[in-house]
Amino acid sequence: MAGLRFDLRDTPPEAEALRGELRAFLAEQGRDWGPMVRGYSWMGFDRDFSREVGKRGWIGMTWPKAYGGGERTALERYVVLEEMLAVGAPGGCPLDRR
Repeated sequence: MAGLRFDLRDTPPEAEALRGELRAFLAEQGRDWGPMVRGYSWMGFDRDFSREVGKRGWIGMTWPKAYGGGERTALERYVVLEEMLAVGAPGGCPLDRR
């Protein structure tokens, strides 16, 4: 595989700004998350947390604005995913939707 080469680049300023905003949000939201909440991460669910994430435009963020999205970049979406995984944020959805 000698022919493969990847040039690493710095993260764009808007993605780094998002990362800082997200870290502050997660520190505040996650201050009471114990090991069980963090351990469940993508299998866990917290309706209030999801609402707060949605209020900030971090759900559907790469969708077109015409469909309620934020038209953000895939890299910005990746930053959100990366930071939420890093802190064990409850990112699942309930199986019982009654």
